[in-house]
Amino acid sequence: MSLSVEEILKATDGELLAPGKNLFTGFLIDSRQASGGELFFPLQGEKEDGHSYIADALRKGAAGSLLERGRQNTLRGVDLPRGKTLIAVDDTLQALHKLACLKRQKYLIPLIAITGSNGKTTTKDFVASVLATSFNVLKTEGNLNNHLGLPLTLLQLDKGHEMAVLEMGMSGPGEIALLASLARPSLGIVTNIGEAHIEHLGSVENIFRAKNELLVAMGEKGTAFLNGDDHYLRRMGEDFPGQVSYFGFGKKVNLRAVNYFSCGDGVRFTALMPGMDLQEFQIPVPGKHNVYNALAAVAVGLHFNMEIDKIRQGLAGAGISAMRMERRVAGGGFEVINDTYNASPSSMKAALLTLRDLAGKGRAIAVLGDMLELGDMAEEGHLGIGKYLADLSLDYLVTVGEQAALIGQGAREAGFAGERIYEAKNPREALEHLFSIGLEKSCILVKGSRAMRLEQIAEGLLSGCQGSGIQHTDGGKRT
Repeated sequence: MSLSVEEILKATDGELLAPGKNLFTGFLIDSRQASGGELFFPLQGEKEDGHSYIADALRKGAAGSLLERGRQNTLRGVDLPRGKTLIAVDDTLQALHKLACLKRQKYLIPLIAITGSNGKTTTKDFVASVLATSFNVLKTEGNLNNHLGLPLTLLQLDKGHEMAVLEMGMSGPGEIALLASLARPSLGIVTNIGEAHIEHLGSVENIFRAKNELLVAMGEKGTAFLNGDDHYLRRMGEDFPGQVSYFGFGKKVNLRAVNYFSCGDGVRFTALMPGMDLQEFQIPVPGKHNVYNALAAVAVGLHFNMEIDKIRQGLAGAGISAMRMERRVAGGGFEVINDTYNASPSSMKAALLTLRDLAGKGRAIAVLGDMLELGDMAEEGHLGIGKYLADLSLDYLVTVGEQAALIGQGAREAGFAGERIYEAKNPREALEHLFSIGLEKSCILVKGSRAMRLEQIAEGLLSGCQGSGIQHTDGGKRT
C-alpha cells in the first residue's frame, strides 16, 4: 500500500518543501491515528482546519504531510520533528482523490461497488465474506463510504489483493459519480431505492437518478446486480447497456429465494439457482431484508464461479457491522435487537416485520426514534410507520423524540390501544419506562436515526442500567 515521494509529486503536481522519508506506508486524515510511516492529509473541515494538526501528526509518527500552497504560515514558529517530508499541493482533498486514482490504476483488480438506500453495509459484509473464502479481499471498513473514506480505502490497495468490495454512500446528486470515478468499479450492486436522504434530494425519483450514477459510470463493460423486486431497479436495469443479474423473491429474477425462516440468531433460506437446483444458506442476522442482502452476495459468488460450499461458508461466517440487527439476550430473560445505526420508512418497516417474526409467542415491543432527513415527507413517513405497526399487532410501542411521537399518533389512528403507547423525549426516560413495565419474555426492537443515539437504550437494557449516564431532559407521557 506504499507510495513514493516521486509518485506523489507526479500525481498531485506537488512541490517538495522539506525532504525526509521517501516512502509512505499508510495514509490518514486524523492526526490521532498516526503510528509510524504515514502521509497526513490536512483537510479543511466545517469546524477545524487540518493544517493545525500537521505538527501533531508528525510528532505521533507520520512520516510526512501535505499542505496547501500558500499555507506555510500555519507552520511558522512550530517546532517540527526532523527528517519529515513536507509537500505543497494546490488542494489537499483533490490530492487525496488523485492518489486514490493512482492506486486504483496500479491495481486493476475486480472491484465491486455497493450502493442503495438501505442495506449497503450488510451487503458489503456478506459479499466480502463470501469472496474472502477464495480470494484476498480489500473491503470498506465500517462505514467509510464517502468522499473521504472511499479514497482512503483505495489507498490500502496492494499487490496481494485480488478483489475489492467498496461501499458507496451519498446524500446528494453527483456524489456516487465522484466515488465511481475514483474506484472505477467493474461490478455494481444496488440494494434498493427508498426514502433515505430524501430531504437533500427532494424525491424518490431523484434518489433513483443519484444511485443510477453507479451504473452510468460502469457503462457497457460493467455487470450490475440489482434487486429485481424493486420496480425502480427494474427500470435501472432496463436502461443499463451492460450485463444485468436480478435477485429477489419474485419469479422474474436470475437468483430467487423461495423461502426463509428464523433459526438461532439468524435466518435460513433456500434459493433457486440459475441451473434450476435448490440450495440452502444460513446468515447470522435476522429478517427477510437481510435475505435480499445475502442473495446479492450469492450472485457475486456465482459470477466468479465459486463453489456453492464456499459461498455458503462465507455467508454463515460473515461478520456484520455494529448496530445492524444485533440480537442479544439480556439477563432479565428478554431479547434486544439493536438496529440503531440509521432509519428510514422502508428500513423501519423491514425491522418491524422482523420483530413480529422473532417475538413468536412472546411480547413484541418496538422502541422507535425520529427518522431524520425525510424533509417534507417527515410527517407522512412517521404516521405511516405507526399505521404499519398497528397492522402487525405488536404489543407495545415506545417512541423517542418529537417526530417519533407521530408514529404513536399514526398507531392510535389505526386502532392501536393508547395505553400501550409511551412517548419519551429522550433515551433515558424511554429506558426508565421500559424497566417499569416488566420485560421478561419480551423481544425489544430499538431503532431510529443515528443522531438519536438510541444505542444507549439497547446498551442500558442489556446491562440492566436504568438510565444512569444517559442525558435526561423533560418527562414523557403515556397516551
